[in-house]
Parts: sequence; C-alpha cells; structure tokens
Amino acid sequence: MTPNVPAGEGRLPPLAGSRGDRGRQIASVQRFTLGDERGAAEFESELARQVRAWGRLRSLESQVVLRSLDRSGSYLHLAFWRSPEHLFGAFPTDAVSARLGRLAAVEAGQAVAAGLLGDVPGAAEAADALLVRVTLSGPAAAFETRFGALAGRFLYDPGCGGCLLLQGTLEPRAYLGLIWWHSALACDAATQGDRFLDRTRQLRALASGLAFERVRIAGAGA
Repeated sequence: MTPNVPAGEGRLPPLAGSRGDRGRQIASVQRFTLGDERGAAEFESELARQVRAWGRLRSLESQVVLRSLDRSGSYLHLAFWRSPEHLFGAFPTDAVSARLGRLAAVEAGQAVAAGLLGDVPGAAEAADALLVRVTLSGPAAAFETRFGALAGRFLYDPGCGGCLLLQGTLEPRAYLGLIWWHSALACDAATQGDRFLDRTRQLRALASGLAFERVRIAGAGA
C-alpha cells in the first residue's frame, strides 16, 4: 500500500460508500469510560457480546474496538454503516446496551468518513494505533491535506497498516484520525523523532485543539 501522491503529500483518498457516494459513509463513535477498572473483564465481555450482535446486521460494513493505553479504563468503538437510517435503527434499548451503560459512562457521536488508506483495521491485522483528535481553527481542506501528509509518510514504513480520517456530523470542525501499525515497536518508531514532530507542528497551526492518544486494537469484525 502506498500513499495517493508522491512522498505522501495530499489528502487521503475518500472512503467508498456502499452505494457509490464516496467519502460519505456514516460512522458511529462511542467512547466508554469505566468508573472502576476492577470491572474491566465484565465490561469487555459485554462489549464483545454487543460487537457480535452488531456484526450480524447486514447494514453494518465494519467495526473496531480500541482500548486506550493513555487513559485508564477508556475504550472507543467505531462502526461503519451503509446509511444514516441503518445507524439510527441499530441502537435499540436492549439488555446488552443497558448492561454496558451500567458498567461504563458512554459518550456517543457520529461522523462521516473523510478518507481511508487500507481497510478498517482488524484485530488480527493490527496491534497499536495512534488516535488523533482535532478541533479546527483553519480551513478544512488545508487540514485534510496536512493530515494526509502526516499519515501518508508513515505508509512507506514497514509495519504500518493504514490510516482513517473521520469528520464530525454535528460539529464539522471536529475530526478524528486513526493510524495503525502491525506491532507496538513499529508504532513507537513511527511516532518518535523529528519527522513526526514536524508534521504535528503543521497540524497544530490549523487547530485550536490537537491531542494524540495511543490505543490498542481490542476487537473488530464485519
């Protein structure tokens, strides 16, 4: 896999929607935060049950669970749906969802996919990832180009699996980026040194908020 332009410069290619409307596939974004880490095993078991249940829905394209390495007891679930209608119909108040709500605080949101290189990561295909949270202060097009430059350069490195960029639907100036690697060592090597610092300085010039979070792929499925 290689970036879409020489030296990784330029925007990420848009993510293909299921019906040809490129770049507009809808995603649900759920952050779970445990009040007590002693309940992590029970929570992970319930979340895995929910992921399996969603995976049986034909309206679901793909999904991935991320466990934070920087925020103790924090998890992120990303799911990609064929349409907004499918997303809204996928969250009934059922017993499993109720149990998740009792075990963890839930922040729910939605986004559209602004770009993707590679497939959405699978549990067997990726180990560590970098989550990038951005609130824009500059032009969206310039930011997307600079994020493409940051992520695209990594794709020439051994061990990099791909990258994804999401844009909030309720707050279009809020972006969520994800870059993943096949090993923790590859992630360490890519996110240290002058190259990474230089690219992040370019992103920071267009953002009122920029935060990086190291995460680990904890589950995935279709």
